[in-house]
This record gives sequence, structure tokens and C-alpha cells, in this order.
Amino acid sequence: MSMPDGPESDGREINGQTFSRADLHIHSAAGDGAASVEAIVEHVQNCTDLALIAITDHDEVVGACEAREMAARRGYRFEVIVGTEVSTLDGHLIGLFMEKRVPWFMSLERTIEAIHAQGGICIVPHPMSPLAFSVGRRKIMRVTRSRQAGIYFDAVEAFNPTMAGRVAHVSVLEFNETVLHLPEVGGSDSHQLAQIGTAFTLFPGHTAADFRKALEERNTRAEGEFWSAEMHLNGLATQQWQTLTCYPRQWHRRMRDIIRQVGLTDDPK
Repeated sequence: MSMPDGPESDGREINGQTFSRADLHIHSAAGDGAASVEAIVEHVQNCTDLALIAITDHDEVVGACEAREMAARRGYRFEVIVGTEVSTLDGHLIGLFMEKRVPWFMSLERTIEAIHAQGGICIVPHPMSPLAFSVGRRKIMRVTRSRQAGIYFDAVEAFNPTMAGRVAHVSVLEFNETVLHLPEVGGSDSHQLAQIGTAFTLFPGHTAADFRKALEERNTRAEGEFWSAEMHLNGLATQQWQTLTCYPRQWHRRMRDIIRQVGLTDDPK
């Protein structure tokens, strides 16, 4: 079957292996992003060389599931991983290869446990940044030193092109190289189409399965370019409006999460 027209994947050769690009941190209008799911998959297909993306809306997987189904149905040349950026009590945590949402505002350890229970992987986004709701150094070490089964990070976001990522970039690289020794990934943290692919993960192969294998083998690289002030400001008003109009619709579900966690109800919905 012929594939729809669009840019070919990066196909960079490193040490005899062909590497593809993955943007593993994208927000859609199903959350606080400005672009619809359809606009994102069309943009990735026609305007990028990405072989793999992950939609990681805050505390939701609806947009990510829609994107995965849409890209597969249209026979696009890239795959979509269902992800979510979970708000824990200790900072944001990305879960990839998810099938259902994870309750927000649990401890970091309980959130990691819930992601791994789905067969997902845990990535620390924009770590140690004072400009975002980030997991700090001490809390990262708390997890790293844990002896509880299933409580571990699978990777660290070593390149986040936003100002939040930029201010901690050197510290994150040094901390990972000298202490954590985690596989590294890059993700754009994009909330607008033009930001997609500004940071990415290089991995050998082309598919989501290839990426996961590469992560297990610690054979990934994080690369990208930091955003200019103009890129930060473009579309900011649209994003803020999306936050104001979308998030209130999600608060009733989030409040149920909190109520269940304090034991006031057993309602699983």
C-alpha cells in the first residue's frame, strides 16, 4: 500500500545505525494546547520528519488516544504513543504507553506505580526547573534510592527547549551523567504547531517498539534548539484562553480523584 505524501523520517546514521526522531512531549487542545489533535497529526505528517510522537496532555489521555487512532486510520508514516503529563504532589511526571488516565496529585511514588502498572514508562520532564512544576533534585534522589519494587524512573527529559528547560539544562545533564545514569529523551513541550519537533529523541529504528527497545538499551539521544522569545510569545494568548476554558471542564474529575484519595467515596468513575 502506498503511503501518503510527506517528509521522510530523519534517517540519520550514527555508528552504522539509522536513527529516527521522536517528539515525546506534545500538548493538544484536548488539554491546554492551542492546536487540535487533527491539526497536530496533519502537521507532523506534512511538515516534519518525525517518525514518532507522543501526545502528553495534562492528566488526560483522550487527545492522545484520538491522535493514535487518527494516524493509524489514515495510514500516516509516523506512530503515536499515548502519553500523559501527570500532576503529582511532587511535580510533573510523564507516562508513555498509557491506556487510561492516572489520578492527579498522588505522591510521586504512587504515580510511578500506577504508570508502571499499565505497562507504561516514567519520564521526568523539565527536571529541577524553578520555572515549572518540576520534580526537584531531592525528590528525584528519593525515588532513585527507593528499594520498593517498581519505583524507578525509566528516563529523564534531557532537552526541553522552553525557558523552563533552558535554565536547568546544564545542571540536568551533569546530574544525569554523574549520578542518575538514566536514558535521555528530548521533547518539545509544544503547545503550538510551530513548536513541534524543536526538541526530539534520536533512536535507532522507526517505530514505537524500536524506541522502547532503544530506551531499555540506553541507546537514545536528546537534541533540539532552545526557543526564542518570539516563539515563546507566539500564540500565548490562545494557549491561556484554552487553559481558562478547558481546565474548568476537567475540575470535577480532578476533584473526584482527590475525594477518592482521602477515602470519602469509592466512586471509580
